[in-house]
Amino acid sequence: MTTPSAFSPPAQPPERPAALRVLLVEDLPRVQLMLRELIEEPGRFEVVGMADTEEQAVSLYDQRLPDVVVVDLNLRAGTGMGVLQRIRQRKTPARPLLIVLTNHTLPVLRHACEKAGADHFLDKSREFARVRTLIEDAQAHPLRGEPSAPP
Repeated sequence: MTTPSAFSPPAQPPERPAALRVLLVEDLPRVQLMLRELIEEPGRFEVVGMADTEEQAVSLYDQRLPDVVVVDLNLRAGTGMGVLQRIRQRKTPARPLLIVLTNHTLPVLRHACEKAGADHFLDKSREFARVRTLIEDAQAHPLRGEPSAPP
């Protein structure tokens, strides 16, 4: 005869990690739409906001605390460089992945973006699809515990 203690509760499915939250900072609506279509995957990658100005981008960042921010350098008002600098100055629980996606790929701009805190600098005309790969990598290897701003 089997005792009740010999029964195991049914196995619980493994807890699914929360979707990675992505903020898009791009001034062209067509490119915003293309990025959203490339990135968004329900339950895995969620676009939590789209901004076309520096102020709007920083405000959405503060409200939504995304895991990833994809930034164009030319915006309707302000600059993508300003977005990078202001996000890196924030003291947030986790460090977001900052991806610059631009048509302006001069080495001096790449260096300035890296100095401002960009993790990746991509050529919009040649490396557009790589944004998705970088976000997938970020989900597989999160940058947990690193604050956005130096102590």
